[in-house]
Amino acid sequence: MGKKLTPKLKSYKDEFEFLHKKIGELEWDLATIYYGRKAVLRSEYESLEDRIQNYKDNIEMLVEKIRDEVAEANKSK
Repeated sequence: MGKKLTPKLKSYKDEFEFLHKKIGELEWDLATIYYGRKAVLRSEYESLEDRIQNYKDNIEMLVEKIRDEVAEANKSK
């Protein structure tokens, strides 16, 4: 990104990268949940799915905030 971010957008970018990383880690855990195991508790699998969905929901809300901040930053120029 060639343009300098506002402090708020920089903060949102950091938060987005954190959430994205957590989703990736949990997706990996879910994809490899059976590795080296004969069985997995349904609750363990569902817990991972729930956590992934929670992070995805948080990213969706964050994206809306980012769009609002971009619109506001563009108005002030």
